[in-house]
Amino acid sequence: MPETFNAPISRITSAIELGRLGEAEQLARDHLDRYPGDEMGWNMLGFSILNQRRTLEAIEVYKKAVGRFPGNSLHWNNLGTALRQDGQLPEAEQAYVNALRLQPDNPQYLANMGFLYVEQKKTIAAKELLWKVFELDPSDYEARIHGAQMSLECGDELSALRMLEGWQRWANELESSLHLELASALIRLAQNAEGEALLRAHFDDPGNGDSARARLVMLLERHNRLEEARSLLAQLPSEDTVDDPTLRGEIGEAGVVVLARDENPSIARIQLENLLHRSEDENLRTRAAFLLAKLCDRQNDHAACMEYLRLAHESQMRHMGQLVPELVEPGANVMNIANYRVTGEQFDHWSPVDVPTLEQSPIFVVGFPRSGTTMLEQMLDAHPGMISMDERPFVQRVVERMQSMGLQYPEQLGGLDTAQCDMLRSAYWKEVATVVQLQPGQRLVDKNPLSMLRVPLITRLFPNAKIIFVVRHPCDVVLSCYMQHFNAPAFAALCSSLPRLANGYAHAMRFWFKQTEILKPHLFEWRYESAIDDFEGNVDRLGRFLELDDATPLHHFSEHARNKGYIGTPSYAQVIQPIYKASKGRWQRYREYFVPILPLLEPAMKHWGYDV
Repeated sequence: MPETFNAPISRITSAIELGRLGEAEQLARDHLDRYPGDEMGWNMLGFSILNQRRTLEAIEVYKKAVGRFPGNSLHWNNLGTALRQDGQLPEAEQAYVNALRLQPDNPQYLANMGFLYVEQKKTIAAKELLWKVFELDPSDYEARIHGAQMSLECGDELSALRMLEGWQRWANELESSLHLELASALIRLAQNAEGEALLRAHFDDPGNGDSARARLVMLLERHNRLEEARSLLAQLPSEDTVDDPTLRGEIGEAGVVVLARDENPSIARIQLENLLHRSEDENLRTRAAFLLAKLCDRQNDHAACMEYLRLAHESQMRHMGQLVPELVEPGANVMNIANYRVTGEQFDHWSPVDVPTLEQSPIFVVGFPRSGTTMLEQMLDAHPGMISMDERPFVQRVVERMQSMGLQYPEQLGGLDTAQCDMLRSAYWKEVATVVQLQPGQRLVDKNPLSMLRVPLITRLFPNAKIIFVVRHPCDVVLSCYMQHFNAPAFAALCSSLPRLANGYAHAMRFWFKQTEILKPHLFEWRYESAIDDFEGNVDRLGRFLELDDATPLHHFSEHARNKGYIGTPSYAQVIQPIYKASKGRWQRYREYFVPILPLLEPAMKHWGYDV
């Protein structure tokens, strides 16, 4: 190529590298006047205009480029980026489709399409594309962070962990706004100290400092560090003075979650109602509606509470409909695991294997969510001889590991030999080791309420394990679940209406009653209401069941929970308080809403002797 052709290209490149975009634009125009067929010249002209924030002009340049060179994938990709910056998202998607049709495995194009899907809230599509980018180009850290966030939205914690693996090595290469997104993802993965440190590191950042503070306020509230949260909240500007709608929403939400913890909920309710009505962010509206329902419950405004719960669940299901549309259907079975049962005949033919002792086995705390399992977990964790790990899906992962071996669960549990059982137990303990380190003589407390539906696996691998089943009035359990903002897609779908929730509860209890009758595990029923009425007596009985030499530390669970900080369940604000009776029989205030579903809950009520 002649030197007279190359020289202008070099000067344009140099001007762009030096940030002299106006000069680069003029040089590119002059060059294209002489060589209108030069593809590189069109690319540089579009780039220089787009980065001067003259988006519409850049779009026209790229349209001319794709018109001249329809087989050049780069021009289609650039057109998509310009259209996306202008908010023309459907048009941007079509341009990216054309780029990927020409180069389907180009990680840059895949990432751009993934970011577009994030913006369009097409969560599953974004997750799949950004995972592919991660496989093709692990050095695209922006794609890894957003891919991890999309994985978490889909309830796929394992993929999120994979995508953020080794983040400490590459975090310094990120721009500050991505540090905040990384921090948010780490916090959702319960890596709270690391997330907090990242947020604090950006307090002095002029562009991101307020966002970092607002996000940390919400983390501190979750840690029950309310004085720190209030102090940090006071450093934030008033919402009315903030132009950026995202930051305005973050500041507003940070303010109301702290206000909602105060004794007088009236001011928080007014602010939340304002936030709900003015926000266009569906997720923020969902969170606001759930918070409003709880505030109305505290004010004994029961009709308003139920109305806000209806709005909250409808909003959440609109979002969940994009993630798992099959679960949103009214007839979908979101408790499918409760169909995986062991028959009496199968259990009678389980082959004998070597098994761990009581001391080598976890203590499993199970029961339907919102029965009081978190309170019990904190009690056990307060004892120096036990350690808990918040809710982890490790038992379910062992089920999946068994299935990956080509074995049917639970039909082939009884055919497992000693080596296979050892391997599955090793997989379980390997997962545990990523979260807690057991000290000599310590026993693990594995609290995951719905592990009750995996009791066949627990009984096979840990037949000497102590299992504590937490019992609470079924109506109080269902009401409490209905009032919670659960993130797990399947359980959120289950809780989307009282009839659906009552059906799921009844299905789970039928499973539990039948399976424990067959399997006969080492079982202790901890009754929530009895513990409230006679806490010391129930603790003593629990201590004898667990064969503890001294159960005294269990009595001081609320103080232990306060010192612990982060508690990863919706009851984080309750378990730091001493035993209280306010939640006992709360469903009676909503009795009119329960009349249609009482027949579904009646068998469980009769089983435990609750007044029908």
